[in-house]
This record gives sequence, structure tokens and C-alpha cells, in this order.
Amino acid sequence: MKHPIIAFAILFYTCTSNAQTPAAKLWDELKEKRDALPSLHQEFEVSRTFKLVNDEQSSKWQMILDMSHGQWREKTISGSSTRVRIFDGQELFSFEEGDDEFIRVHRRPKEDAPTPSLFGSGVLQWQKAVEVDRKPCGFSGKEQICVIIDVPIKSSVMMDAHTGRVFSQGRERIAMSMDTGLVVSATSVTSVQRERSPYTSQTTYTLKGSRYGREPDVNLFKLAEGMHEVKELSKWNAAKIRKQLVGKPAPELAVTDIQGKQVTLASLKGKTVLLDFWTTWCEACRADGPALDKLYAKYGGQSLEIIAISVSEDRAIVEKFLKEHRHGYEIVLTLENEMPRPFQIGVLPTYIVIEKDGNIAGVVEGDQGFSDLRKMLKKAGMEVD
Repeated sequence: MKHPIIAFAILFYTCTSNAQTPAAKLWDELKEKRDALPSLHQEFEVSRTFKLVNDEQSSKWQMILDMSHGQWREKTISGSSTRVRIFDGQELFSFEEGDDEFIRVHRRPKEDAPTPSLFGSGVLQWQKAVEVDRKPCGFSGKEQICVIIDVPIKSSVMMDAHTGRVFSQGRERIAMSMDTGLVVSATSVTSVQRERSPYTSQTTYTLKGSRYGREPDVNLFKLAEGMHEVKELSKWNAAKIRKQLVGKPAPELAVTDIQGKQVTLASLKGKTVLLDFWTTWCEACRADGPALDKLYAKYGGQSLEIIAISVSEDRAIVEKFLKEHRHGYEIVLTLENEMPRPFQIGVLPTYIVIEKDGNIAGVVEGDQGFSDLRKMLKKAGMEVD
């Protein structure tokens, strides 16, 4: 039997650790106000900055959020594609706008209902929230007071085969209207400590427009007719890139190469960029290797940059291959980087040429792809043998 003092201490700790702060209770009250609205439509500009040891990377996109009585729809619009998540009150679905595929996001038993990314997607510890300030929201018309609350983000520790022990922790500051519970702004800061390339990320949501109180459009929270479920969304290919992206700005790409160097497309504007998607086992990729080396030897570092993206291969396999087949340009591993959806390529080799202004000039794939690549690079003023 436990000692009475120890038992009391355990009971006291359990009660106090689970007890809500005044700010957490206020959050529940504001959530009730927000949920009571017949419908809610909000549009945010979202910016994210990664601060690394010797570099800083940033990106922007739009997010449109619709909510009604426990259901929500989140649409993320980037320069390359539009990703949609729908929670119909029971299940969460994810898909790309315009496609007929969707994936069902499975939840663990007794797991809380999913929330939009604006609310931390379930990682915010609201029971530990702290009120920081109250001030005018800045809306036109009737003045409203906003409360500013700081919420810890759940810490996590994991072991990664490539980067070793990874520890993350952070906090989100969120401003909400006391009248309606609407979110006006939110900023989350997360620090990630790892052996290779520790970084801090900051994501800021800034409200650009909202409306509420109208009768909801129930179709917003349903999948379109004709869609079918898949375990994984189909990878992009040359035909889809040509149709949707050629002549438009390339998706944001901010990655770390195999040597730990930070590589971004934004920093390479003013040069022609060749993205080479390959693997060590791809015979056509190996056959094209000498021509790429010759091309880089002549133009690399001046008017041309080549980024060779190894698709779904472990670091050890790629490093062993590079000892016998050295390349002067950057090598990037998809398993160690988050790739934009259009750069999740499934056909190898695939070559994407990005013009000096950052727009995609063209894309080719397959065994005969290099002959067409030669034509695209010649248009960019380069000689390719």
C-alpha cells in the first residue's frame, strides 16, 4: 500500500497538472461562441520562416478556412497547387483540388477530433494556456476587444536514422475576438534540435478577410461526386507538370543537401536551374550522368545550377554510389527533406528546367528525356553535347 503522503502528492500533482488555467477556460468559452455561429469563412495570408545556423528561408501561401457546427474545410493555396482538408464531423479527408483522388486520415481510438492547422492540429496544450494581453482587434465598424493567449506546443523526442536524436518544442501566440471567438492572428514558433542542421521555424497567420452568420453551404464539407479513395495520392509526372506549371513560378524548394548545405530556389534566381530526379538503380539516370557532369563543368556556378534529387533512397546507398561516381553539383535526398507536392516525382529520370526568372520552362522524363532536355537548355543559351 502506498504511503498516505506519497498518495496525496500523486493525487495533488494529477489534479494540478490536469487543472485548467483561466486562459484555458476562456479558450473554451470563445470556442463555444465560434462554434455557435451558423457558418464562418476566413482568409489568411500565411508566412513561414526557417532560421538555420547560417541561413534563413521563407515562404508564403494563402489559407481559406470554412467552419460550421463542428465541421471544417481548410484550403491551402501555394504557387504550385491547392491542397484541401475536410472534416465532416466524423472523418478527415485530404486531396488536391481538381483531382479525383482522396485519402482518409485515420485516427487512433479516443483521439480528439482533428482541428485546422490554425489551431495547432491537436498539438497545442490548451490546459496550460496563459493570457498575455487584451487590446482592440482593429476591425472596422464596431470595435471589438481581442485577447492574446500563449499556448505551449507539445514537446516531442524521436530518433531519426539520418539525423540522430531530434527534440522539438515551441509555443503559439493567438489573438481572438472576445465577441465572436474569431481568430485574428496566430504565430507559432518551434525550435528543433538535431545533430545536423538544427533550426527554428516561425509560422504566422494574418487575417485578410472574414464573414460569418450566413447559412452554411453544406457541400463545402463533402467530397465531390466521382472521387475515389487511395492509400497515397498519385505522384506528379511530366504531363501534369506541363499542364499545370509550365510558364508559372516553380514551387518553393528549400532543402538541405547531402553535405548539410542549405539549397533554395529563391536564392538561385538569375540562373537557369536544372532539377534532376534520379536513383542509383536507374540505368537511364546512370547513362545521363557523364553528360550532366560535362554540362556542369562548363556552366556550373555561372549561368547554371544543377540539383540532383535522389528519390526514396537511404543516405548510405547514395553515399556509396557517389564514392564511385562523384558529382560536383548538389545532391539532395527526398527521405531527408520535405518536398513540394509537384516535386514528388515517380518516373525516373525526370528533368525540370527553371528559367532565370523562376518560372518552369519545361519538363521531360524517361530514357529518351535527355535529348529533349538538350533542346530546352539550348533555348536557355547553353551548349549540350
